[in-house]
Amino acid sequence: MTNRLDHLTWNDIDQRREMSPLVIIPVGSCEQHGPALALCTDTERARAFAELLAERIEPLALVAPTVPVGVSEHHMGFPGTLTVNPVTFVQFVFEIVESLARHGWRRMFVLNGHGGNDAALGVLSTRIMRELPDICFAWSGISPLVTDVSADHSTSVLRGHSCELETSQAMYLAPEIVRSDRLQAGTSERSQLTSQAALSRSRRAIHYPLPYDRVTPTGALGDARSANAELGKLLIETAADRLVPFLVEFASSEPAPPAASISTRAGTTS
Repeated sequence: MTNRLDHLTWNDIDQRREMSPLVIIPVGSCEQHGPALALCTDTERARAFAELLAERIEPLALVAPTVPVGVSEHHMGFPGTLTVNPVTFVQFVFEIVESLARHGWRRMFVLNGHGGNDAALGVLSTRIMRELPDICFAWSGISPLVTDVSADHSTSVLRGHSCELETSQAMYLAPEIVRSDRLQAGTSERSQLTSQAALSRSRRAIHYPLPYDRVTPTGALGDARSANAELGKLLIETAADRLVPFLVEFASSEPAPPAASISTRAGTTS
């Protein structure tokens, strides 16, 4: 039986709720990914990886429909990119979580395929703690799970968007979205950056975000020419190896009881 929630009937889902206490919610983007990757790259990576995870821990998890548009204002300089306000993104995902909660699920995990969604997911986490305190909620990206492996196999000084690593993941998870005949080097050396872009990346702890069209004319950071499906398999399967034990334990976790109110604590200590 499929693990995709939207491919099941309500009768199927009614039977699966107890054996599948966890719902994985993939979120992605519709944004430029350089000359060789389709705009759905983040969405397809998140969807395919979520399904892989659900298969690994079957029958513990169902996979919700993928959120296909995220926070991508920094890519709007390239044609086709779609973006939503972070407030809209938080509200949309919150209501998905809330809908699942109304059907009895108490454990939700967001799998994020797009780094631009990170800040909004942090806000979402806080909102869920405040408004849905009986929900166990967690999230992660894909590439951040394997930064050490990536460092050992990257060829570019600058990388991170449509680079050899992301392109390799796409080749493994969704090869149909890769235009192999268009693979080329993006901005991959610091000497290729404008002075403004160099300044924005000069201090690790200082955030100076720029629109991507001011950083790279191709929309890509890194050299996709060295990408290959074997590297993609190594990255994705290692990420799964690291995430699966958490998900198995998370699926059986219980929400902590609500913290005592200030008035209650004050009354106890008086």
